[in-house]
Amino acid sequence: MQEHGSLVDIDELRAFDVVATRRSFSQAAAEIGCSQSTISQRIARLEKRVNRRLVGRTTRQVNLTPDGEAMLIYARSILAVSEEARLRLSRPGLKGILKVGIEDEFATTRLPEVLGIFRMQFPDFGLKFITGRNEHLRDVLRAHEVDIILGKRHDAGSGVPLWREQLVWIGSSSVQIDPAKPVPLISYLKPSITRGIAEAALLSARRQWVEVAECSNLLGKLAAAKAGLGVMAIGRSFHRPTLDEMPKEAGLPALGALDYVVEGTLDTDTAAGAFRAVLSEVAKRSASESESN
Repeated sequence: MQEHGSLVDIDELRAFDVVATRRSFSQAAAEIGCSQSTISQRIARLEKRVNRRLVGRTTRQVNLTPDGEAMLIYARSILAVSEEARLRLSRPGLKGILKVGIEDEFATTRLPEVLGIFRMQFPDFGLKFITGRNEHLRDVLRAHEVDIILGKRHDAGSGVPLWREQLVWIGSSSVQIDPAKPVPLISYLKPSITRGIAEAALLSARRQWVEVAECSNLLGKLAAAKAGLGVMAIGRSFHRPTLDEMPKEAGLPALGALDYVVEGTLDTDTAAGAFRAVLSEVAKRSASESESN
């Protein structure tokens, strides 16, 4: 590898990271807040630094080369360390209590990782958090009972998107889906974004369904699914090893995706902003796992 000066330029690495995540130069430009040509220039400079082609770009899609996939691991590690140092040094005396609301599915999978990172960065800062369904979280945010929430949305809506989550059907290995019979559906109580998406997909596919279980929380849905009562919709990266993703042979319609978003006090110089930064980092790993499965 030829020498081209320093291998580390945070702006270039950030552009590369967002392009790799979004698979789009235009979306990366919108997220970072610059022109598409600026993104292209930063990627070109990074490729020159490492003397490798990192991004393959056609008129229809953007993909990473094998060297790009390898570089992405280092880029994200460098960006994470840089952000941690910035947060540590910019707010060395930050103290207080941050009140957070976390959506059920994320809370039961990724929340421990988020809390661990935040605690390491801000050992003197306390956390109070609630977990629950998306609709309840927005209620407590409007009532100023929490400072920030991680929720989800479908199509246009409020909040700053962190990642897009593909929805899948899951159920017990014992559950049988007969194309000639109504789909046994396990759902949240109304109103529910996930329930709305599942029912709309079934309706569009002209599949009848019957509500075999309506639950107020995720634990209830999982219990019903493990008991073999029916199938449920859930984000792919939150898939439980004790339940199976339903095969194509089941004839269930595709569910599409929804966005996980943050809402509330998001200033970068606040504890909520720091918590959002940690959520963003963990979200990228969640999105990468979802895409690879």
